[in-house]
Amino acid sequence: MFSNNCRVLCPRLFRHTAWPPSPANITRLNSFDTIEEEKTPYYDAGCFYPARLGQVLNGRYQLATKVGFGSSSTVWLARDLHRLLLWRWFAERYVAIKINTTDCSTSENERSIFEHISRQTKSHDGHNFIRKLLGSFTVRGVSGTHVCLVLEPLREPLWLYCRRFVGGVIPADILKILLQMILQGLDYLHSECQIIHTGMNPHEYVILEKDALDEYCNPLPQKIDENRTIYLSRNNYGPLLRPTGIVQIGDYGLSVSGKMEHTGCIQAEAYRAPEVILDAGYGYSADIWSLGNRLFDPISSQNGDDYDDLSHLAQITALLGPPPNTLLAAGRRSSMFYESNGGFRHLSSHYYVPHEFQFDSRIHRISGEEKQKFLEFATKMIQWRPEERHTAKELLRDPWLYTDYPQI
Repeated sequence: MFSNNCRVLCPRLFRHTAWPPSPANITRLNSFDTIEEEKTPYYDAGCFYPARLGQVLNGRYQLATKVGFGSSSTVWLARDLHRLLLWRWFAERYVAIKINTTDCSTSENERSIFEHISRQTKSHDGHNFIRKLLGSFTVRGVSGTHVCLVLEPLREPLWLYCRRFVGGVIPADILKILLQMILQGLDYLHSECQIIHTGMNPHEYVILEKDALDEYCNPLPQKIDENRTIYLSRNNYGPLLRPTGIVQIGDYGLSVSGKMEHTGCIQAEAYRAPEVILDAGYGYSADIWSLGNRLFDPISSQNGDDYDDLSHLAQITALLGPPPNTLLAAGRRSSMFYESNGGFRHLSSHYYVPHEFQFDSRIHRISGEEKQKFLEFATKMIQWRPEERHTAKELLRDPWLYTDYPQI
């Protein structure tokens, strides 16, 4: 039995309470305007969960603001109401909730990959640069069950982060730090987890409490349709307060085991490795190609500016020379693009390739020895033959990542 004095001195435990509905006025968007996930291919409103700001999911997570969307999910910043409040000593805890559509074919694969990663060693340096699964649950919607993943909250993807710099080019000193983190994460996935990511899209780690409060006090405009409310994503994070934070690799919906070779189509179109385009089978090195690939612009002006496989292969050929016969022989799609002698099947393919398409001409805003050393680093990733690309572990030993070169 405790004395009165002891009860006074013992800290009291509370849980956070849900915020009441926002008292702010909300602007309604025109119901005929197409926004957010409505713009994705094959959009089906009935497959998306009708999430609402302020809603508490799984009896624990209160949705605070929408932070992203895709063709098969929406992502929300949420308050964890089960975080213990020890007087005022424990701050709010925020998580990201990814709510998959009912027709999302990758939900269970992504959850199983996350769970597999969580069982691996945590002593590897790259563990810090891998997004973690905090939990999962399901909710029932009008068209079925939605798998929900509870994740660490991340900031913008690196492709959006690039836009914060002049010309969309990250300065070399910052790029080196980012690449070290990504390569550590990739080495962890490849060597410890035996996972091929298949679609590199790193994000910066950050706590987004300010965004939750901004949405509560000043909600973004919303669209009301017959099925649900469609919210705008709050993903404009303002000016950079520091050059970079921790970067993490996530999005494992299409990830596969690296213990066997795989075939089929993976990766965003412009980042596809040549063995993927040709369907010659892929392994860990497809991730390395994807990481090093900001060099190509494979669209066809003759086909409505859409992605074009032939343009992509032609640009790779201009950069690296003709493909090796062994790769063509292994490719199930090689005959779509190449003659038996290795030449392009369509002579017009030369139209797609600018004559100046070389490594040196594709790299801007760095010069001198810095540029030379960077090109040496990049060529270790961009190779026709998957087996000739360096591994993440080998790339981490490249001196360019750790050397400051004089700027000209």
